Amino acid sequence: MICALKTAEIPKEYEDLVAVFDEKEAEKLPPHRPYDCKIELEPGAILPCSRIYALTEAENQHLKEYLDEYLANGFIRPSESPVSSPLFFIPKKDGSLRTCIDYRALNQVTIKNRYPLPLVSVLLDQVKNARIYTKLDLRGAYHLIRVASGDEWKTAFRTRYGLFEYQVMPYGLCNAPAAFQHFVNDILQEFLDRIAVVYIDDILIFSDNLQEHISHVRSILTRLQENHLYVKLEKCAFHVERVEFLGFILSPGVSMDPAKIKTLQHWPSPCNVKEIQSFLGFANFYRRFISNFSQTVTPITRLLKKGVKFEWTKEAENALNFLKNSFVSAPILLHPNPDEPYYVEADASDVAIGGILSQRHKDTGQ
Repeated sequence: MICALKTAEIPKEYEDLVAVFDEKEAEKLPPHRPYDCKIELEPGAILPCSRIYALTEAENQHLKEYLDEYLANGFIRPSESPVSSPLFFIPKKDGSLRTCIDYRALNQVTIKNRYPLPLVSVLLDQVKNARIYTKLDLRGAYHLIRVASGDEWKTAFRTRYGLFEYQVMPYGLCNAPAAFQHFVNDILQEFLDRIAVVYIDDILIFSDNLQEHISHVRSILTRLQENHLYVKLEKCAFHVERVEFLGFILSPGVSMDPAKIKTLQHWPSPCNVKEIQSFLGFANFYRRFISNFSQTVTPITRLLKKGVKFEWTKEAENALNFLKNSFVSAPILLHPNPDEPYYVEADASDVAIGGILSQRHKDTGQ
């Protein structure tokens, strides 16, 4: 049995790569690269000039600290931009504040970067034969990429202390996920799907045995270090046989994250269409674990049809409760074995049609 290492310490196998875990280095202004975030605008685009949002005393104090820190490390600079987006704060679970810029108006007139994000289901399939994992979380993520030279003014945000613009890629830009995925994919291209999978700033390294795994992890850490990317040690998991990744628990099979199950268990009955959409967005992510999901959820989805008056019925409530109970008892899904036979099950009703491709477990026969 391989035991998880304490993430508060750098594993001895990687102590010579200490620089890749350096928090202070991650706070330095990164160099310009070919992957700088471009903000290309649609022809004739009219850019926003926002008002200042009112802030509480606590938010205002946080703003001062944010500006001081980001000005000091060069992540932002004073701006003379003719446009601006509003700044606001969102409370985190620990009570602290997350700084946000509302770039919705800018995003509406930005030409979209169509570089694809990987499908989560495909990433899970790539690691199906692994026995040991290491998960890396990149520190600073988007701030590790510069805004393209000449585009900084488009990121300007207004505060009571002045107008500022980003020199690093801020959170909230519509093209930020694609730009970062492209950057990391190219850096780790030779390792992708062979020893690692990447979803934006989450990197999962997988291997058959510990000896190989240490070599694989060293290769990834070295490549990150060479490209001025840094790892958040406290969010890493090294040399484990069971790991949380993208909302799933990976082991010899795939199961739901218990924290997400708890969220679904306590989900209140929707009071409007927007709340239904929120629930379905969450539930759809895990639909692979629920047999006949489409048919079960029909009493809820029919309330989304155009012209249907919202009325939360007993039938819809029963469907919601059934789904909650189903998620709690959801099975661990084993990865398919191409050497074993497959079974096809088809089903249809007045509201849904579907099929299941499955295999029998060699030990249990289920």
